[in-house]
Amino acid sequence: MRIAIEVARLGSFTAASRELRLSAPSVSRIMGELEADLGVRLFNRTTRQLDLTDAGLEFVQKSSGILEELDNMRSVVRERHDTPRGQLRVSCVTAFGNECLAPALPEFLQRFPQLAISLELGNRFVDLIEEHYDVAIRVGPLRDSSMVAQRISSQKILFVASPAFCGRFGMPKSFDEIRRYPSVTQISGEWGRIHQFRHLGEIVYFEIGQHFTVNSARAGKNACLTGYGYSLLADFMIAKDLAENRLVQLLPNYEPVDQPIYAFYPQRRHTPQKVRVFIDYLTEIFGS
Repeated sequence: MRIAIEVARLGSFTAASRELRLSAPSVSRIMGELEADLGVRLFNRTTRQLDLTDAGLEFVQKSSGILEELDNMRSVVRERHDTPRGQLRVSCVTAFGNECLAPALPEFLQRFPQLAISLELGNRFVDLIEEHYDVAIRVGPLRDSSMVAQRISSQKILFVASPAFCGRFGMPKSFDEIRRYPSVTQISGEWGRIHQFRHLGEIVYFEIGQHFTVNSARAGKNACLTGYGYSLLADFMIAKDLAENRLVQLLPNYEPVDQPIYAFYPQRRHTPQKVRVFIDYLTEIFGS
């Protein structure tokens, strides 16, 4: 297959023999044996030129794909026995990075001590290739077809408030009622302004009031704990606060719609091993 591809690319048995470091008679003999085995002519030969037949074109095209797969398989098998090393640059949305990813990374580094990680938290969409990031972790679907997306987790946005808030305003029963009360919430660009819920079998949308907005979910939670207003926060941020009664869930009859959390990385012929083991680790830790 490799010889046929080189002969077709270079248009000459002699040139292919030099490229492959074989003798010209060996190349000619192997091509003759291949055509005899297939029962078709792959090349039309004249004294001046050599051209692919239709059968030859089909054989070369399919061979290229098969050989690429073989090369990929060899690389994967070889890398499985190598130790990941080097620096891994990761961009992650702020809330998930603060609450979930950063605490999980020390164990990853203990497993792979020859790796170093540079983690940047922020909610802007980074250009992985232009800015030289290996992985970006974001909430929501894939926007760039040149990227690979691996779902690693999900989040639900809950209405919450402190017991002090509930003591002042009571427990609201509907969107219309809760809109009358002060809110404190995270808004980053367009994210955070409108959230989806299921209610009575339908998808409903809630546009939060902008009484007190912040660009950090952690700041929003801390302000919410004062009792000033209710907030909309990701479940992974408030699980402990709910369990220890520092926060109370409001409107439990409005079911939040799951928001997937993805790890994105560039499409490449060979995904670097450091990226592959990192994605595997994220899936293992957060997949459940």
